[in-house]
Amino acid sequence: MKMQKNYVRRSTMYRLFNGTFYTMDELESVHELYVDHEGLITTNQVEINDVIDIDMQGQYIYPAFVDCHLHLMGYGQFLSRLQIKGVLNKQDVYMFIKKHLDLNMIYIEHYKPSMNINKKDLDDISKDIPIYLRHEDYHGMTLNSKALEIMQFESEDGILKEEEATMALQSIPKNTIDTLTSFLMKAYQKLNAYGIIAGHSDDLYYFNGYHDTLQAFFQASQSHLFYNHLLVHHQTLKDHIRRPIVENDFVELGAVKMFYDGTTGSKTALMSTPYVDDTYGMRITSMKKFKAQVTQARKANMAVAIHVIGDQGLLEVAKILREIPVKKGLFDRVIHASYANQEAIHILKTLDVFLDIQPQFLTTDLPHTLSLFKDTPNMVFPFKMYHDAHIHYGYSSDAPVEDPNPLLGIYAAETRNVGQIHDKDQCMTRYDAVKAYTTNAWMLSKLNGGYLKPTFPAHFVVFKEDLLKINHDRLKTLQVSETWMQGKNIYKAP
Repeated sequence: MKMQKNYVRRSTMYRLFNGTFYTMDELESVHELYVDHEGLITTNQVEINDVIDIDMQGQYIYPAFVDCHLHLMGYGQFLSRLQIKGVLNKQDVYMFIKKHLDLNMIYIEHYKPSMNINKKDLDDISKDIPIYLRHEDYHGMTLNSKALEIMQFESEDGILKEEEATMALQSIPKNTIDTLTSFLMKAYQKLNAYGIIAGHSDDLYYFNGYHDTLQAFFQASQSHLFYNHLLVHHQTLKDHIRRPIVENDFVELGAVKMFYDGTTGSKTALMSTPYVDDTYGMRITSMKKFKAQVTQARKANMAVAIHVIGDQGLLEVAKILREIPVKKGLFDRVIHASYANQEAIHILKTLDVFLDIQPQFLTTDLPHTLSLFKDTPNMVFPFKMYHDAHIHYGYSSDAPVEDPNPLLGIYAAETRNVGQIHDKDQCMTRYDAVKAYTTNAWMLSKLNGGYLKPTFPAHFVVFKEDLLKINHDRLKTLQVSETWMQGKNIYKAP
């Protein structure tokens, strides 16, 4: 039996009526919902002394959304900082930078590295102010000479990837805990407007270190209703083990995050199909060292959460997880799994594993990413294959890499529309796509959630139109009407 903690206590109960409430127990729906004084869904059979009736005005209600892989603090930082998402022209980037030369440091998010801006280009704008361009895949950075000088690193072109990019991030002055908390608050508010009340997040290594970053999550959780399931980066595992585990109703610590390969955009995802330059990608670390990281997590009785995109990387990860199995009752996580092969799927379906899938990667990566390969890989974003193999999975955005609006992910999973339908046989049903954002990820938590049924918390999202029946193109423009968490209305559309 999972734990059920009390987030909100009231002296009254609610009866929500005149709505269509999808329980997510298949396509079952009911037309009224009772919420008790602890924010739990109950039956109308209990003795009720003080009930407030709430007319849902014919709207459609579903369990609230969960993003099972994103960067909450990183997304809040993205919302708070300079960013050039959608800018495709070099000259426009240069003009944007020049407008901010009054700053002590210029840090810009969501730069598209295919524009091939380098150190010299940035030095031509300024050699005195450090300039950082964070790549849109968040696995690379482009720096000018001043920024490289600060990080005490030499690079001919200033283009850094993977570990080098992480080193650049570590050289940037740290934010205060209050600033980190403000990033989280901004992220929560935006996510609530998308109907999201929970996020599985990887942030504990990239800001002020394990302790201060975790403290910011605790601080934010005292001010705003949002459920944070936090991955523990392998670089901070020792800090995690030494620190007494303290969780509250809103902050839960999960698996150990580690990286196996890179990204397709940087041609570092480990593939069995060669890229156009006859390379196959890379392992971020040696297989021996990676196995040691997994073993270290096992000694701490923890699951692992592994970033892997390429099909060869996925196969090797599956074999390692089979060789070094997770403790019974836990689930390892494979983050992305964008490319696959039959052998990898065959192994994965025998393991206690959960896939964190980003459907929007398909619509933003294709068809461009396929042009990076000599031949098209066999299994590209094989959503339906994973589903049919009965491998556990949930959907997510990897925000700030993608817009965390779940409706865009549902659209991508259902249509696979990239100007044309890519591998139509891999299209998901609307119901399964919605379930991947509402119900599936709760199996990784100590808490209940994901259904609108008695004993479950009243986490739900409200729409004026039926999410399960509208035309798929309407998904791209439909807005959330209300978001509720533990029986409390935390967002209402203006």
